Amino acid sequence: MKKTLLFGAAAIMALAANAQTVEQVWNHSMADHTAAETRAIGSIGDKALVPNHTTQELEVWGPTGLESSYKIGEWLTTNEIKLNADDEACLVMGRGVSVDEAGNIITNLNFPSANSGRLFLAIKPSGEMTYIPCDYPSTLNVPDGAGRCDFLGDKTAGDVFGNAFIITTPNKMQDAVVYNIFEGTQDTDYSYNVKIGAPDNTEEWNTESTAISLEPLAEDASQASKFIARSRGIACFRVSADGKESLQKLYGENDTIMWGAATCTNFTAFTVNGKSYAVVNQPTGGVRSHAWELFDLETSKSLYRWEMPVGEAVNYNVGFSSSVNEDGTVNIFQFNPGIRLTKYVFTPAAGGVEDAIATEANAPVKYYNLQGVEIANPENGLFIKKQGAKATKVVL
Repeated sequence: MKKTLLFGAAAIMALAANAQTVEQVWNHSMADHTAAETRAIGSIGDKALVPNHTTQELEVWGPTGLESSYKIGEWLTTNEIKLNADDEACLVMGRGVSVDEAGNIITNLNFPSANSGRLFLAIKPSGEMTYIPCDYPSTLNVPDGAGRCDFLGDKTAGDVFGNAFIITTPNKMQDAVVYNIFEGTQDTDYSYNVKIGAPDNTEEWNTESTAISLEPLAEDASQASKFIARSRGIACFRVSADGKESLQKLYGENDTIMWGAATCTNFTAFTVNGKSYAVVNQPTGGVRSHAWELFDLETSKSLYRWEMPVGEAVNYNVGFSSSVNEDGTVNIFQFNPGIRLTKYVFTPAAGGVEDAIATEANAPVKYYNLQGVEIANPENGLFIKKQGAKATKVVL
């Protein structure tokens, strides 16, 4: 027998005080945005940036749905942006999108060609567009056919119209490629590559790899700021703490964060209140899924997990993006090809409480006694049932 009663507001506040929360804010159907149209996404503030490879437009989505778009394909054609003068066709928009610290948008071009890991278009907040072609560093081994870039990481350090670093992970190279962009043009002297391959990486193709800036660019930077990367087949994050040095296995080395070739490697990471976090898609029961978790990177502790609904087809090309608000909350955007685009807001704990409280219907259920102590297997009594931000009294 189970009875449900209203749970007092004062008690709810006592349980939730100082706790971290993950709240779903809006959700849109993306039936027309399969992996053929969209893979990676980006964000500016509370808006999601969704590249549509079919229409050649970079779409801006908000609480009411599709709000506006940047007509990138039209601009490329009008300005006759080509790989070289002998080409007949103009370049096309890729599927990767990033945002720098100044609010400029960067998207890669010519996907799925081998040049999509080195050709970029920058968009100022005013809508003005600039073509930024880059060359691979001379120290980089570029195998035949290598260079395709599926996921351009959602964060770029600096200002591409001042001084910035765009970081990519082109396929078949097992490297993160760091392009220094000075005033809208590549500075080859400060562009370089960093090996992210390792003995535990058995994947020849790492098209699903991602690398993003984790910290702001130093004012007088001659090297990239700290950035974070992961690649198919590598079971952890690898981090560059000081630019050109080899990436260190700093996050996930205790295998608490589970992934590998069975899951897609797109992710987002952010730093707020001096702490770094990552949102990473995860397997379910050891098999492919597009479930995801929010991790504290310092401890590898999972703060929140979203489960793929039962019966829903698996999408490998899951997209994530995040942006930090002035009040210290964080917008987290989740994209599942052909299914959904959802915005969540993460509120970090003020007092160091580690567990996040999920507020959507499929959040984990926990039980407490009337003294607030969690009970693993409640029976024969009155308990507090907590699911997300909702708390009720139940008689079991």
